[in-house]
Amino acid sequence: MLQNARLLIVDDERTTRLSLSEIFTLRGATTATAADGSEAVELLQHSDFDLIVLDIKMPGISGLQVLEYVQEHSPGTVCVLLTAHATIDSAIHALRRGAFDYILKPAQPKTIIEVVERGLAKRQEFMRRQNLVDLMEQTVEAFKAGGPTPTATTAPAPLGSATSQTGNLSVDLQRREARMNDQELELTPTEFDTLAHLIKNAERVVSCRDLVKAVHGYDTTENTARPIMRVHIHRLRQKIERDAADPQRLLTIRSAGYMLTSQPRPK
Repeated sequence: MLQNARLLIVDDERTTRLSLSEIFTLRGATTATAADGSEAVELLQHSDFDLIVLDIKMPGISGLQVLEYVQEHSPGTVCVLLTAHATIDSAIHALRRGAFDYILKPAQPKTIIEVVERGLAKRQEFMRRQNLVDLMEQTVEAFKAGGPTPTATTAPAPLGSATSQTGNLSVDLQRREARMNDQELELTPTEFDTLAHLIKNAERVVSCRDLVKAVHGYDTTENTARPIMRVHIHRLRQKIERDAADPQRLLTIRSAGYMLTSQPRPK
């Protein structure tokens, strides 16, 4: 769900901004950060975001004031609030004024990701409904004018919408779902991103360095990348191979990397 999402992180604590930015970037999101409410509003005036992670208590323009700005100027943007115990009442008040949810500081990365993914799902539903409303309005106007009735178009997909497949394996990048023989696979975010990149490059050798860059978002040497990816590949094999100890789909290419094949290749 985080793949290709556009996120804005607003917090006056530099450590929080950098930590959240890294968490989201490693999962495929594009992030921007703001140190206070004024900087956030300036960014919102020039850029569109799918979701904002917003600290409530900041000097100058508060998180609640930023929320009001978003509600007025970008109602489709989802706001998730960061709050401490002392500002829980403010967070509840913000929920009544349109915020999606709040996260209590300090929070585990898993909790943060779950809340943000639910918020992004809400935005997708909002965009789908907005597209239908626009279509209905166009249809009414065309009917009044006696012109041709517009046909339905695909709703915009701000988070990226693509399906990749090789053999009996497929991934839906928007839903972040992976399937084998039409059965959904239970994958971690890292396993999903690894499989998605391998399917995209099926029947081709992919270096460990390329996999780390695609999955984790940073560049490194091949020697450093090998042990990083070895664990993920092992776990992925346990879920897509009949025998993980004797892989026939996800092959190791000595001194080169890995290759995913469309059909099993017995050794």
